[in-house]
Amino acid sequence: MTGLVVAIFLVPFLAAIAAAIVGEWSPRAALAVTAAALVATATLAVSALVGVARHGPITIEMAGWRPPVGIEWLIDPFSALILAMIGVVAAVVFLGSLATIRDGVGFFCGSALLMITGLVGMVATHDLFNLFVFLEVSSLSAYALVAAGGRGAPSAAMRYLILGSLGASLYLLGIGFLYAATGSLNMSDVARQLADADPALTFVGGVLILAGLAVKIGLFPLHGWMPGAYSRAPVAAAALMAPLVTKASAYAAARVFFWVLDGAGAAPADILLEALAWLGVLAIGGGVVMALIQTDLWRLLAYSSISQMGIVALGLGIANPTAMTGAMLHIVNDGLMKGALFLAAAVALSRFGVRRIDALGALRGRAPWTATAIFVAGLSLVGLPPLCGFFGKWYVLLGALDAGRWGFATVIVLASLGSAAYVFRILERLFFAPASEAGEAREGPAAPVAAAGALALGVLGFGLASELVVRWVVEPGLP
Repeated sequence: MTGLVVAIFLVPFLAAIAAAIVGEWSPRAALAVTAAALVATATLAVSALVGVARHGPITIEMAGWRPPVGIEWLIDPFSALILAMIGVVAAVVFLGSLATIRDGVGFFCGSALLMITGLVGMVATHDLFNLFVFLEVSSLSAYALVAAGGRGAPSAAMRYLILGSLGASLYLLGIGFLYAATGSLNMSDVARQLADADPALTFVGGVLILAGLAVKIGLFPLHGWMPGAYSRAPVAAAALMAPLVTKASAYAAARVFFWVLDGAGAAPADILLEALAWLGVLAIGGGVVMALIQTDLWRLLAYSSISQMGIVALGLGIANPTAMTGAMLHIVNDGLMKGALFLAAAVALSRFGVRRIDALGALRGRAPWTATAIFVAGLSLVGLPPLCGFFGKWYVLLGALDAGRWGFATVIVLASLGSAAYVFRILERLFFAPASEAGEAREGPAAPVAAAGALALGVLGFGLASELVVRWVVEPGLP
């Protein structure tokens, strides 16, 4: 199993180098290398999830150096679930986006694979500084992918770079305070020593880490990079980034707060988690309100992502087992939902030239499978059972009620109603607005349509399997 986990990291990393080199001579070969590497990564990640569910967590000491001196990797049920989501969604989205990758193929493939490598490293590492390194690897690759877009992309990438660098710097400064308090960077070792450490150092470090990761997650009002990045990046890059980048950062927040700072004592941990919960509330409300006033489909989906990540942050902030179960589920849920929706939006743009919501009537009667994928993933955003989006929200809602936080529960219900408003606005244009008479385009290409459909089926399948996932993976993975 140790070799399997190392391979999940090495396959995309080595393929990134190969694709960047090969792409200079043969773009087709670079695309083939990238597709093969991502399919292999997905297969290995799913195998790791099955292995961890059957045999328990996997611990790896890199280069044989024992922690806290050496770097440790840990694959437990929680990290294995997120790894599987990253692997599967990345493979499906890339295969579905092949037809849209035309210019700078070697650069795109190398950057995309490096981003996946960084995300895998963030999830697998059990070392605070190593997490920072992989956070920056994934972020730098994402900046490059955004900058490769068309009009407005360089400014969006610069905004992303500035805010992302601020977030990373705050996180690095935070772990510096934790290192000063404990003399260690290994997560388990830091957690053991924090109970006897200076509480002021611990608290300041926790605040800085919270602020840094809130930027990376895109929590309101620290979300300024996200709408421009997702709407101006190349369609393949946006479809790959939106389901994955913020989810790995949310995982990192959960890992740091519950596997590290939980050892700091009740008061600092409680204050930080309360702050995280309120940041989640702001993201839920702000994301929904901004989504309601958008006319551009891509920007609407970006603000929807902010709102959905707010659900995750609120679940983590409430911090009881029920709410945390919902947060863990919703990280995966939003990965599946956003993968399907951004691929469908890519079909609408590349095939029909549509990116404005009021122009979606051009798809009516011409793109039934794309419209169906939007229908399924959209209703999941609203939170209708048995789609997966319902179960993440439901567990967070129950967790809020169990904690006696009726205000938080009300926010979740109102946000679902707001989500229904902007989703039904999309569906009204797709299914009930007069069909556009302009053009003779029909649905296609087959790859993105099939990929969007596959992820929409994943939205339904993961929802139907949520009880089993909770019992076999999420509950054993709770701290």
